[in-house]
Amino acid sequence: MEQWYREYFAQTWYKNTFLVRKPSQIGRVVDGDREWNNIYDSGCHFTCLAMIIGIDPARLASVLSSERYFFSDATLRTKCLTGKYGGLVWDQNAPNGRLKTITISDFWHSKLDRRVEISLSFDSREITMKVSEGVGIIKAARKDGFHVIVGPREHSHLVAGMVDGEYYIWDPDDTERPLEDFLQGKINLGHVFEYYKGEPIEFWKYRLDLT
Repeated sequence: MEQWYREYFAQTWYKNTFLVRKPSQIGRVVDGDREWNNIYDSGCHFTCLAMIIGIDPARLASVLSSERYFFSDATLRTKCLTGKYGGLVWDQNAPNGRLKTITISDFWHSKLDRRVEISLSFDSREITMKVSEGVGIIKAARKDGFHVIVGPREHSHLVAGMVDGEYYIWDPDDTERPLEDFLQGKINLGHVFEYYKGEPIEFWKYRLDLT
């Protein structure tokens, strides 16, 4: 089993960590699944990014709260704790096509025991409905030094390593399967396509630079 990351996290550990710049932006979507803008409900992609960087998602949310990173999403009508209505403030899977790179300077990286500048850049997103094409996308991305987040439009997973010649997947949501299954490499890319059968699967490619 080949693991690509030092530490893994579940979004379900963070009900009280919110993806906002200030407390007044804490809110809940009024329609559909009525999700909060916390990591628990809205932070699957964010949790994957934290694992790529190698830091706790709660700490990453705290650091980025003072940056130009969390913005209002007008497509998700939300009622805030203040009683006001507006778009849901969250990470919107950034870096993305609009916000290509996020940079964090003078950051004490506890795993490296030194200060670093973190630069995480979005390269591209590819979509397919075939497992074989997905394998090719990951293989090419890893060859070029990219990290890959994969999943349907509504939920992100991290391509976490290889086991028995297959790419295994870390799901930040452990409400349906135990974390032990992910740590043991029991969920591979084929399982993602099978579980979301009939849905296009997205492959987000990122480059991480620590200096």
